[in-house]
Amino acid sequence: MKAKEKQVYKYLTGLLILGIILIILVLIQKNEKITYAYETLEKYQNNNLIISSAETINLDEIIEKNSKNNGYREEIIVHQEELEYITKYRNNDNLYIGKTAIAQEGKNGIQAITTKKVYDENGKLIKEEQVSAVVVKSSINKVIDIGTKKYVKPKSKVLIGSTNGSLNFNIALNKPSGFTLEQFTKALTDSKDKNKIFEKNAKYFYYIEKQYNINGMFVAAVGIHESAWGTSRIARNKNNLFGYGAYDSNPYNGAYTFDDYAEAIDLVSRVFVKFYLNPKGAKIYDGQTANGKYYSGNTLSAVNKRYATDKHWANGVYSHMQYLYNKLK
Repeated sequence: MKAKEKQVYKYLTGLLILGIILIILVLIQKNEKITYAYETLEKYQNNNLIISSAETINLDEIIEKNSKNNGYREEIIVHQEELEYITKYRNNDNLYIGKTAIAQEGKNGIQAITTKKVYDENGKLIKEEQVSAVVVKSSINKVIDIGTKKYVKPKSKVLIGSTNGSLNFNIALNKPSGFTLEQFTKALTDSKDKNKIFEKNAKYFYYIEKQYNINGMFVAAVGIHESAWGTSRIARNKNNLFGYGAYDSNPYNGAYTFDDYAEAIDLVSRVFVKFYLNPKGAKIYDGQTANGKYYSGNTLSAVNKRYATDKHWANGVYSHMQYLYNKLK
């Protein structure tokens, strides 16, 4: 055999040996992966996790079996509902103090609400919680001018409370208190208000009475009750005196953030009027009609049924209302 042929022969032999080695390595690696997959599968099967093969897969069955939790069942529902607009207040030197004028009408948007419902082993609903809200269509802000022009107002005696001039536990909350702007300021100027949040925003509790036909002292009392006179973390960091939007599972992150306290006061007032204090179809503000979704009556006890999980919420709010009313006697 010639030297050149020997060289080619050695070269081909080397390639053959290299190829055989590569094949052996591939087989070894493949065998290791199969063993690992088998061990992993065996491990999860021992933990009672249902794993289905591609040939017999049944997604509904797997979801049902894997979601069982001591007989409890969870249901996730996504639906669309109105996104309430935000109201912006701005000063107007041409209007007298206590007067307001609508500069721009607000328009509601649309939001997708995700709700989680939990049922017991008998199919009875035991918990319902909103877990997220995503804006589908943005709302348009309402703009209200508020008067800053000073004038001398004649002194007059104003009856305290509603149309009957008195406060009681069953007072109709969908009627104005009848207090003046000066009286709201006096009632909400208090040493308990360490950050002077209610004192500085007293006028907005007065304005909502004019805009939405609601007892402004009631709204203020709710804010005091929910925020501990504006000292809560949500109140201080998010301008949210009411914990509005706070979910039970994650209250701080779920709570809405407002640019200022006036926005929160205005929005929560409209929510009460539209959803809690008036029956469906009743005429309310801006030519709208009440949704009435959570309506059980126009009293504190009626609102408590759907607004707060705390059964003593109505009593707590009423004690604050009494405190504010008594300051004006």
